[in-house]
Amino acid sequence: MRILASAFCGALFGLGLIISGMTDPQKVLGFLDIAAIQTGNWDPSLAFVMAGALVIAFPIFRFAQSRRTAICGGTIELPKRRDIDRNLVIGGLLFGIGWGMVGYCPGPAISALAFGHIETIIFVIAMIAGMIVHKLMMNTLDQAAIAQK
Repeated sequence: MRILASAFCGALFGLGLIISGMTDPQKVLGFLDIAAIQTGNWDPSLAFVMAGALVIAFPIFRFAQSRRTAICGGTIELPKRRDIDRNLVIGGLLFGIGWGMVGYCPGPAISALAFGHIETIIFVIAMIAGMIVHKLMMNTLDQAAIAQK
């Protein structure tokens, strides 16, 4: 049952990204190009997508905070940290720069793989390579920190 629920939620999320236009890099770049407000060419439609996502996610998140177990069983693991550290800032900057450069972020890029465009495939391969390099670097830094103690 858990796998079915996960597959349904993932498919629904991907479909929502496709229908909303989040998988179209040109639409995303049109939204992120706030300088186009002056010329009247700015596309604010994704702001409504994000607002809609918040309207749905916020009450569900609040509901999840009040529970100890998930509806399908198992524990609910919500973030506990609230501090803003170096890794969060650097990650946010890299995310924003990447999103602004090519119009993709991870979720929509994975959903856009369904269209088979070579640019999307290259982006996802580069994204996965970046994740692997990050993991290796963090492991190396963690081992170096342990060795210094």
